[in-house]
Amino acid sequence: MDGEGSDLQEVRVLIDNYEASVIIGRGGENVKKIRQDSSAFVSILRSDAGGKERVMQIKGTVEFNTAALRQIALLIIENANAKNAENPEAESSNTHVFKILVHKNLAGAIIGKGGEIIKAIQTETGARLSLSTEPLGSSSEKTVSITGTIDQLFDATTRVLTQIRDNPVRAGTSAVLYVPGQSSFAAAPQGYGVPPQQAMYGAPQGYGAPQGYGMPQMGMGGPMGAVGGPQKTEKIVIPTVCAGTVIGKQGSIIREINQQSGTKISVAAAEPTAPNDRVVSITGPAQGIQTAIFLIRQRVEAYQPPAGATY
Repeated sequence: MDGEGSDLQEVRVLIDNYEASVIIGRGGENVKKIRQDSSAFVSILRSDAGGKERVMQIKGTVEFNTAALRQIALLIIENANAKNAENPEAESSNTHVFKILVHKNLAGAIIGKGGEIIKAIQTETGARLSLSTEPLGSSSEKTVSITGTIDQLFDATTRVLTQIRDNPVRAGTSAVLYVPGQSSFAAAPQGYGVPPQQAMYGAPQGYGAPQGYGMPQMGMGGPMGAVGGPQKTEKIVIPTVCAGTVIGKQGSIIREINQQSGTKISVAAAEPTAPNDRVVSITGPAQGIQTAIFLIRQRVEAYQPPAGATY
C-alpha cells in the first residue's frame, strides 16, 4: 500500500445486513478480493441481535477507498439483478445508494456556502446527494446519501471523500460514533485530530472489526476499559500473519490487553476455509471492548512483514 500517514482516511458507510452478506461473500471471498484489487482495507462491524444495519469501514487513500466503493457498488448491483432475473415481475437496476457517515461538523464542507459545493458535485457527476438534517441516534454522525450509477457513484464519492480529506475536523472535537442497534451508552465518545500513527484507523484487518475515528478516551487509575455495563462478546477478524504480534510470547501481549481493557480475549485458530484470517473474541463491557479493539489494532498496525514477504 503506497499511501501512508495523513494520506490515509477511514470512511464509515452504513449498509444493511443483506448488503453486508454480499460484500463479505462466501468464506469472505468477496471482501478479500475487494481488499486485494483496491488496496484499501475493508471491514464490517458485526451488528447486535435484531439490528437491520451495519457499519462498513474502509481505510486507504482517497483513490484506494473510491476504488473499493466502486467494486462494492458493482457487486451489490450485479447480485441484485441476478436475483431479479429469477422474478419476471422484478425490474433490473443500474443504480445504488451509498450512505457515508460523517461527523456533523463536516456537513458544511460537503454542502458549501449556499449549497454551491453539493450542487456542483451533483451537476458535474450526475449523482444525487443529500445529507440527513440531524445526527443519527445519540451520535455526532450524519449520513451523506449518494445515489447513482457505477460511474456516477465513483465520481461523486471521489469528490466527497476529497472534501472530507481536505477539510479535517478540528483537533480535539468530540465525536460519538453511530452504532446501529445499540443503546446510546455503547456509542463511546472519541477524539478527533489524533496523530495518524496513533489514531484508531483501519489497520490491516478482517471483515468483522468494529472501529472508531480516533483514540478512545483513556481513564486514569485502573484498566482503561473497566467501565460498568452489560457484558457482551464482540468478534473481530485479524490477518493470520499479525496473530503473533497480537498474542505475544506465551500470550504476554494478550494478557496485557486483558488487564488494560478489563476484558477477556481469545484468538481462535485459522479455519481451513479462511487460512489468512483469525477470529478474535472479546468479552466485557462495551467501553472495554472498544479499548481492547483499539489496543489490538495498534499491534496490527505496527506489524512489519519479514523482508521480502508479500501481504
